[in-house]
Amino acid sequence: MIVNTKGEMDAVDITASLEEKVKGLGDGMLHVFLKSTTSALFINEADTALLQDIREQLAKLIPKGGHRHDSTWGDGNGHSHLRSLLLSHDLTLPVRDGRLDLGTWQTVYLLELDVRPRTRQISLTFIPGKPIERIASQPVNRKSEGRVAPQGFQKQSA
Repeated sequence: MIVNTKGEMDAVDITASLEEKVKGLGDGMLHVFLKSTTSALFINEADTALLQDIREQLAKLIPKGGHRHDSTWGDGNGHSHLRSLLLSHDLTLPVRDGRLDLGTWQTVYLLELDVRPRTRQISLTFIPGKPIERIASQPVNRKSEGRVAPQGFQKQSA
């Protein structure tokens, strides 16, 4: 799978692309591996304020400049390599009935950490298998945030 990014701190929602890849595959696990050392994968809520918080916290934890890599290679992306260590280069996602079995608010992102736009390669491996236990999705009560999870979730029988 190929993902084009717009540059540093671009968060690309890849959930729909992954959904398309597992369509019709049945039950199992999807292993998602990012072939990069200056970008990362993560799962979180699709909220622009939260994404900005993530960007700001990464910048505070590992600021630009002053890294040995920068003086060795001269490409100014030492911070990009270090920030990627805080996140992940791979994810394993459950697939049920040919669909990603994500939580109500979960979105899969590729976060570009390099200093310029890049074309990223993601390796996908589907591992067929039956779930050991099916846990029914439960709506999340978000009334304190002015939101309520979608209705219509039902318990599945074991």
